[in-house]
Amino acid sequence: MSRKFRKSDLDTVTRHRVQSGFNPETDVFFTCSDPKTIPLLASSLLCSPPPRRMLFFASLRSPIPLRLPVRSPWSARLFARLHSTNIPNHTAVLQPSPSPPPSSTTAVETEPDEYLRLIFDDSQIWHFHCHPPQSVLEPLSNLSLDFLRRSLDQQPTGLFNNSDLGATRGFQRVADKALRRARLIVERICRAPQNGDAEMRKVVKNLDRLSDTLCSVIDMAEFIRNAHPDQDVMEESNSAFEKLCSYMNSLNTDTRMHEVLVQVLATPTIVSSFTSEEHATAITFLRDFQKSGIHLPASQRARFVTLSDNILSLGRDFTSANPRALSHIRVSSSRLEGVGSVFLKSVVRNDGAAYVPTTPYESTMVLKYANDAEVRKDMYKAANSATKKSIEVLEALVRARGELAKLVGKNSYAEMFLQDKMAKGPENVQTFLRTLLDHHLPNSRSDLLLLQQTKQHTLQLPTLPTINAWDRDYYMNIYGTSSRAHARPRSISPYFSVGSVMQGLSRLFHHLYGVRFEPAQIRSGETWHDDVRKLDVVCERDGNIGTIYCDLFSRPRKMSHSAHYTVRTSRRVDDDDERGDCLYGSPISSFPMVPQGPLATVKGTGRVIRSRPGRSYQPPVVVLTCDFPTPTSRYSPTLLTLHEVETLFHEMGHAMHSMLGRTDFHNLAGTRCATDFVELPSILMEQFVVHPNVYSLFARHYSTRQPVPPALLEQHVAQNNLFSALDTHAQILMALIDQSYHSAAALDPAFSSIDTWSRLQDASGVVPGVSDTAWPTQFGHLFGYGAGYYSYLFDHALAKRVWKACFEHDPLNREAGERFRTEVVGWGGSRDAWECVAGMLGGEDAEMLAGGDERAMKRVGEWGVESD
Repeated sequence: MSRKFRKSDLDTVTRHRVQSGFNPETDVFFTCSDPKTIPLLASSLLCSPPPRRMLFFASLRSPIPLRLPVRSPWSARLFARLHSTNIPNHTAVLQPSPSPPPSSTTAVETEPDEYLRLIFDDSQIWHFHCHPPQSVLEPLSNLSLDFLRRSLDQQPTGLFNNSDLGATRGFQRVADKALRRARLIVERICRAPQNGDAEMRKVVKNLDRLSDTLCSVIDMAEFIRNAHPDQDVMEESNSAFEKLCSYMNSLNTDTRMHEVLVQVLATPTIVSSFTSEEHATAITFLRDFQKSGIHLPASQRARFVTLSDNILSLGRDFTSANPRALSHIRVSSSRLEGVGSVFLKSVVRNDGAAYVPTTPYESTMVLKYANDAEVRKDMYKAANSATKKSIEVLEALVRARGELAKLVGKNSYAEMFLQDKMAKGPENVQTFLRTLLDHHLPNSRSDLLLLQQTKQHTLQLPTLPTINAWDRDYYMNIYGTSSRAHARPRSISPYFSVGSVMQGLSRLFHHLYGVRFEPAQIRSGETWHDDVRKLDVVCERDGNIGTIYCDLFSRPRKMSHSAHYTVRTSRRVDDDDERGDCLYGSPISSFPMVPQGPLATVKGTGRVIRSRPGRSYQPPVVVLTCDFPTPTSRYSPTLLTLHEVETLFHEMGHAMHSMLGRTDFHNLAGTRCATDFVELPSILMEQFVVHPNVYSLFARHYSTRQPVPPALLEQHVAQNNLFSALDTHAQILMALIDQSYHSAAALDPAFSSIDTWSRLQDASGVVPGVSDTAWPTQFGHLFGYGAGYYSYLFDHALAKRVWKACFEHDPLNREAGERFRTEVVGWGGSRDAWECVAGMLGGEDAEMLAGGDERAMKRVGEWGVESD
């Protein structure tokens, strides 16, 4: 056994300090008697910014020290070099994922962000990053290095570093603190007229602080209630979420605050001193009051709050409980020819029959591979069936929204929702969607013709047959696998490990914005699962500008979709004046005598951003969640499909919108902008994935580190683009049904969600509709994006235009990236979205879009959403 490390060991290699150019003023030299401790020590060094310019490592078994430049984040080729230089295989505790050995010492320096890749691809490196063994750290603590002391002194915390959330009933505690602070701010705002001009001047700021106080808990609870593996924590966070949302709904009908805001906006001396951001924030709050029926009598305002709470409850029911009327289909196993023996074995029971569940995976297997058309038909109808209760929940949801809109004087929920969006009204949305439908119809019919020809050839039919809904996936698969021109290429996933993609994103953002990702330490209790990684977003100009938690791997009961959650927005905090809440908002106007209990405060949020002279901003915090397969071992990282890579780029587009948006006000920060504008940055990010200049940054084989063959990637792009026009057509129909459900028709006593869907399919579909099906009950976006689902298509058309005009020829161009930052994402919601797009595009496009009217919506529809 190797003896333990002793400080005296440092003296045994003193001579090597001179020989290797050691500088005691700028460098640190470590040596260990046990080679196992070298990679462990390295992992602890990687947890924090290095204290010196150079680090020297040596093992007593290998007297030649290793000289490494200090970088942040550290190069994980450090591990490879340490392993190949000093540590025999049989003694190494921490080894890198397989990679070619460095040919020279310069190899250590070629990829300074390699560690970023490895914390996602190598679970053991991630484990040592978060939990350096005490046996390694304690003997080194007497070296008085800050990063070692931090590792030793790390104290447990709560979720997102909120100590209150590390104990039982934590969400109740933070909700109560937020409510106490909010009530003080409300009273302060309401009393502003009697407290002088200085307080009136702060009304908009205090309204924004009020919103931030509540949303900082609501947004966090919204994520945790959907993602935490502990059911008790999920329920507690949901309780806090609903409690604060209900309170916020009541504030939107508070006549006292509305009257004060109106008075502020009617005072020229105050309005003339507003910045453009402040004025936009004030108008946003005024519209929120108006949309909530502030002009209504008290009884109707109370009705507004009740309806709003009811919509939240119905929405949760709709998205979490929509079972099929038929849980499975029963067929003879002989009729499942084509689905494969493994799948067939999993569904056959003792009586010899197959019982196939109607859940997504099983239904897709049948619809895609079963040769028997009648079996596919039965599965299609069963998989798109719905219980009576599911249909009732959907119709109750859209009816409640219609009643809410009627209450505030609007004809429909769509009219109410769209009044402050880019579209401005449902008529303009219809113009865009119908224009887009006409634009893509020839392409959709061309795709359909391919399927008809494939079916005709497969079944040896004399004429072109009809393609039914249950035929679509089946003949798409046959065409994609049998056509020589589109033969399924070999897997590209080995070139897309999760870590490689994250590394590529960091490199891309560094080119575009001067921003990179650095792995951050996670304290005990800070995250909801051990698989969660934490990244600091570091700007070369402003330093650390935010935090991204990456919850990318699947686990039992985890939501299956990918999403971006805002936990905390950026906003200016140096002028918060929290003490004034107690002076002007408390019944007892003495700060030490506030009796309500602990208050929510920004004081505990830690570091701030100082990107503007004399101003401090709270850094944004977001979560990216995906459902990628969990790595099977540290040498087999999670490998992504091309579609999954595009998904990760998409969600990271949202995250960077949150990181780069720097506004003074929370209510307009980052992704808090118009719904039909917020998807633009994320969809634009998808365009970068397959450009050679971009994929060359990261697409390397997880084992050999060889770059992806361009021809292979081109084959996969072509495969993914097969029948894309049919997919676009389906998306247009989904956007149209969303508009129909949120039109005035929802309040008609004869309204039927299923009949409405059937009529739309018959009128605008390219594949005949199927009676007795109820697919819309599975359309979860009807809640989260009610009346706004068109936004995906609308922003896709905008993103395509921006890509072609600004990035297609040079996607790594810093000037174009900075322009996108200053014209689009940097504004959050504080600038008119049409102005943002026009400013980015310039030229004739800018002139056409400037009005933001029906003509502009029609032009965007004419641009289309598919690649040329």
